[in-house]
Amino acid sequence: MKTVPALPLPRWKEFEQAARRRHRDPQKLLAQFIQEYLEIDADERLHREMQRQARRSGYKEEQAVELVREVRGEMRKRRGAS
Repeated sequence: MKTVPALPLPRWKEFEQAARRRHRDPQKLLAQFIQEYLEIDADERLHREMQRQARRSGYKEEQAVELVREVRGEMRKRRGAS
């Protein structure tokens, strides 16, 4: 069963051929690219938000990052203890 993406994608045929040359399912590869893109986007949004909050707080970015790491570590410890 062959499913074509719902949206007309420019250069889809080229992408499909390139994926098949590498013995990859083009749809699975596209889904992987989309997932990676969304993860990168979320990471970048988080980074921008951390920068904004660090500027507001008066902390330097490195200090804010260290605080976030400490809080996350504490949260992991609490989850592990329960």
